[in-house]
Amino acid sequence: ECETRSAVGDSVWMEYEIFIDDSSQGKNKLEFKLGQAPVVGWDEHLRGMCVDEQRELTIPPSTHRHQNIGMKEGIPQDAVLTFHIRLLDINGTERKAMYARQRARADR
Repeated sequence: ECETRSAVGDSVWMEYEIFIDDSSQGKNKLEFKLGQAPVVGWDEHLRGMCVDEQRELTIPPSTHRHQNIGMKEGIPQDAVLTFHIRLLDINGTERKAMYARQRARADR
């Protein structure tokens, strides 16, 4: 269990890998406000996640609307999109803690 889970309105920072019909399009990182996700289905799917948790989301052709979200190639109309998602941070908490640790080491 984790202390903090992602909720609508949180700023979430994630790493994701996109697959089009099982072909990887590479990894990307993205930060956005949950509730305003750039991909159909992400708001619902990423709600309640813990930092460092991983999930997989499959988006059928009828849902993705052929949007090009960080992919190397266009999306065929009949393609199935699969996202491997790992939540890296919620509201900057992890990054702020890491920065504080780095500063403390530097101040020694």
